[in-house]
Formats: sequence, C-alpha cells, structure tokens
Amino acid sequence: MKVNIMDKYSEESGELFESPLWHKGLLYWVDILKGVIYRRGKVEEKLSLGNYVSSIQPHVSHELVATSGRGFYLVDFNSGARLGYEVKEWDSRNRFNDGKCDALGRYWAGTMNLEEKYPTGGLYVLDLNGSYREVISGTTISNGMAWSLDNKLFYFIDTPTRKVFSFEFDLEGGRLGKKKVAFDFNSTRLSGNPDGMTIDSEGKLWVALFGEGKVVRVDPESHELLETIEVPTLNATSVAFGGENLDTLFVTTASIHLKERDKNAGFVYYEKTSYRGLESFLCRVPT
Repeated sequence: MKVNIMDKYSEESGELFESPLWHKGLLYWVDILKGVIYRRGKVEEKLSLGNYVSSIQPHVSHELVATSGRGFYLVDFNSGARLGYEVKEWDSRNRFNDGKCDALGRYWAGTMNLEEKYPTGGLYVLDLNGSYREVISGTTISNGMAWSLDNKLFYFIDTPTRKVFSFEFDLEGGRLGKKKVAFDFNSTRLSGNPDGMTIDSEGKLWVALFGEGKVVRVDPESHELLETIEVPTLNATSVAFGGENLDTLFVTTASIHLKERDKNAGFVYYEKTSYRGLESFLCRVPT
C-alpha cells in the first residue's frame, strides 16, 4: 500500500530539518545547520541556540534537552537554553547527530563525521549519574534509534552501511549486547540511505530514506519491507508519530544535497495513518 504525503505542516522551510518530536500536544523539530529549534501548536515559534542543534527530547524538569555544539542543553522556549552538560574530550572531526532517551531517561546521542566520509563517530550515553560514556565506536553517520516494545532490543542506524542493526539491550544497566542486522536496505531495490527512525505500537520500524523521497515500514523480526510512503521531495530525514491519537506521521525533510532546486524541499510533512506511535520517553539526565 502506498500513501502520498502531500500536506505541509511547517510554515517555513529549512536547510536540514530533523528530530521531529511530539510532546504535550506540540510538534518540535530542529534545523541542524542553522541551530534552530521549532515548536508548533496554534502558531509556529523558533528558538536559536547559535550552534548545530541535532536532536531534542522531552525532559522531566524542563521543556526539552537538546544536543548542540559540544554538549547537552536544557531548553525552555520562554527562558531560552543553558548548557547542562559539556563533553570534555571532543573529537573536532565530528558533530552530534541523532539522539533519543531510553525508558529510564538516559540520553543516547550519536556523533557523525563532518565530511560524512570517515568512521570517526560513535554512539554515547549521558547516564542518570551524570557520566558520559561511549557504547559504539567507528560509526560514520550515527542515525536512527529506537527500542523494542519490551526494551530488550536497541535499534540503530549507521547510514553508510544502509542497515538497521539490533543490539541486545540491558535497560537497567544501559548496556548493549549481541549485534544483529534487523533490516538490510542493500538487499532491496531501494536506493535511498536510511536516516531517522521510529517505532510503532506493533513493534514495526519506520525509516526515512534520504535521497529517495520515501519512508518505509519494516519488520525487524521477519526482515520484511511492509509499506512504502512517498514524500514529495527527495531528502526525507526523520519520522515521528504525533497528533491526538499518535496516528499522524510527521516527516522532516532537507533542502541540502540537491542537484536542482525543489520548492517542496525542507518542509515538515504529515499524513494520517492507520497505525499508532508511542509516547517519547522523558529524559532524566541531571540538570
């Protein structure tokens, strides 16, 4: 089944919209390169952090936590943003990319190579005790993340591999175990590169394909491609469910890396679906 996502949600376009998040009746997203966080309810608002801002998550004591520059920022639209945690040993070849919080509130944040060519990035965790540790090394573009419904598996994308990996997951300890391939885009006719990802209430993964203008629904257990949704521009970057019943799929897109100008590029799009997503976990890292 194919559904055309033809409805624009955002009022303005951006260079690299990413990290859509539905929280308390509002949709949030970022423009990574411009360092701007957007919030939309009845009106569209934005807050500039002045540096790359790559991922956002809801916080138990603040509106949001954002990965920006070399740290984690506590964000409240009314009062602005302040640095909550700074990474001391930073690799200048990288920047933060995708990130999400697990069910206990740790922030899992990936980094990527600024040239998008070399395996200088990794996946890190800002833990509840304020420690910061590397859990995966040697990634090029750390991207989409999700947890299985029982929190026993962690799903992760390193974009150039064109694979979704699954890791055994220890929720209490925040540790990763055995690694497998949950879905391999190299074995399909799809040409896009997997970017952001979310999971629905049936445990199926939704992956945005950068460079192909599609979002796909896949089964991480059977490795089947279940559904394809067309996006009206090539660079789909990430996906999230939202709306009153969590049955609206929001898709962020980018206007960068296009050979020709595209008037549809760089907007947020949405489409009502027959599926439901899950509430985002609240971040509980120290403030």
